[in-house]
Amino acid sequence: MTTLTATIPPPTMTTHRPKSGTTRPFGRPPAAAVLDAARRAGPLCRDELASATALSHATVNRQVARLLEAGLLRERPDLVPAGAVGRPRVPVELDPDEFGVLGIHIGRHRTTLAAGDLRGRVLDAVEVPTPSGAPADVVTLLTARLRRFGARWPGRRMLRVGLVLGGRPAASGQPDPVAELADRFVGSDVDVVPQLAAMVGAETLLARHPAGGTTLYVYARDAVASVLTVDGVLPGAAAGAGTISHLPVGGAARCHCGATGCLEASVGDAVVAAAAHAAGIVAVPDIAEVIAAAERGDRAAHELLVERAVLLGRGVALARDVLDPDRVMLLGQAFTGYRPGLDHVRASFAATSVLAPLVPGVSSLGAAPQALAACTAALRPVYADPFAAVRTARPRGGPPGAADRAARASYGGGRS
Repeated sequence: MTTLTATIPPPTMTTHRPKSGTTRPFGRPPAAAVLDAARRAGPLCRDELASATALSHATVNRQVARLLEAGLLRERPDLVPAGAVGRPRVPVELDPDEFGVLGIHIGRHRTTLAAGDLRGRVLDAVEVPTPSGAPADVVTLLTARLRRFGARWPGRRMLRVGLVLGGRPAASGQPDPVAELADRFVGSDVDVVPQLAAMVGAETLLARHPAGGTTLYVYARDAVASVLTVDGVLPGAAAGAGTISHLPVGGAARCHCGATGCLEASVGDAVVAAAAHAAGIVAVPDIAEVIAAAERGDRAAHELLVERAVLLGRGVALARDVLDPDRVMLLGQAFTGYRPGLDHVRASFAATSVLAPLVPGVSSLGAAPQALAACTAALRPVYADPFAAVRTARPRGGPPGAADRAARASYGGGRS
């Protein structure tokens, strides 16, 4: 078991003020709007929350009271301006210590277990080999591991579990073992999200880049995929990964489809690691070993990773030229794992694309995006309906899945 020690950037806390006449999205609970505003821009006092959410002061006051009672917000009397009078002037902010979420990312070769707080920060994460065997046995094993992992935070009530689906079968027409695992994992407090959708969701919830217009996200690690968002929204029809696996990038590897030079068959972690092992660069076919060798100055390892970077840049450019997005964002360790390779990705992208010059951006999810994506998959339902999440939260020290009856009684109803 390898502990992931990469630091995850905290969400950007930028103050949002809607334009005159702005209203909250139709159907969004007012508590969700207040909690999201507090997360993004807190600490805020009640009148600032009313301005940020376009809700009435009376509605904001009611929601703040309920969110404080639920433990989702906390007051900051130490920040009250000198001379201010009255409770409405006491700022409130998200309480990062009361609750948390758990996440599990199941990849083709590796599974990541993670825990996060309500601000979107990963508290800790571990990576283990994805177990093999019958789906029922694998689910039992991973569930036990996640339970033991979550027990590290006995002082937090875990609201949700985010399950992110990674790898795909090696050949078309085969059953998807990851999807079969998901069918057995599903429960009332488990949110199942495809890998790229989860990573894009994390980017749009936490990242700095503009949400307006169109953004092409390209992911690469063991597999490659892409998706296009419009104004920061992932279209429902694109909930699964886009099909760019077979873009012809000119590599020498033979793909399971029968062609040579398909993108995924040329740049996947397992493919590159196997090539390095066959060439005698590393003793075991492990991409981490290849990267470590390159960082130590091994020229052959560096050149192999540069070759992958060139093919990646070519594939991203081909996808960009078809869709012509406003911006391009790169996700996954194939782009971020070996930092010297990024310049070669961008140079190859520039040399291949026939559209106006554009520099692809890099994910703000850090060096361990699987952990953050899994936690964010669990966070989205919390911010969509905070009180529903609290009603089904596990009590401290209680068995997995046990509901907190006191929370049900306190937060089961209420006016908006």
